[in-house]
Amino acid sequence: MRKYAGCLSVKGNYRKKNQDRACCLSSSKKGILFAVGCVCDGIGSFAQSEIAAEMIRVGIERWFLGMEPLYPENIDEESLIDDLDMTIRELNELIWIYRKENGIDIGCTMSLLVLLNEKYHVFHVGDSKILLIDDRVSQITKDEVSVVERDGKLKTLLANFMGKVEELWMNQSSGSLVPGETFLVGSDGLFKRLREDILFDVIRR
Repeated sequence: MRKYAGCLSVKGNYRKKNQDRACCLSSSKKGILFAVGCVCDGIGSFAQSEIAAEMIRVGIERWFLGMEPLYPENIDEESLIDDLDMTIRELNELIWIYRKENGIDIGCTMSLLVLLNEKYHVFHVGDSKILLIDDRVSQITKDEVSVVERDGKLKTLLANFMGKVEELWMNQSSGSLVPGETFLVGSDGLFKRLREDILFDVIRR
């Protein structure tokens, strides 16, 4: 299976600094695919949330670099995914400890996609998104948000994020890879500005 991947993060027009982090890593040994894409969207109301996002990015990259020499000869798919689950939970706990010890609020979303041979695996916390695009656009993550009324208006609030609590609650799913599919992992801000016709046009080119 031929693969194409790319990664981009920009500050945008409203924040003084970029609190978001992203990574994209891939390997293919003996024709067996192993790739990871991850987006962490820092919480804007927490002034130093780039700390949490960077902790996740560094942790995921270190995990990939540690697993890449082992897969598939010395570790099977199930064990690898179990190890990633444990790693994410440990990273969440590190962010939670940092919040408690330093007395500052930090946190971020995390949408992580793993491609392993003929399957994909999703690990998701918060309201960033992963889209699967073939002949249509499907969101394969669920937005973890709550809706409240303030001053007579409905407002959407982030209900879950990395570092919120010590024991992480995380959405996970998996599926089969089909040639020609495109996955797009991004922050909620990205998808507020993307139309389906633009997505299809970019993919065709």
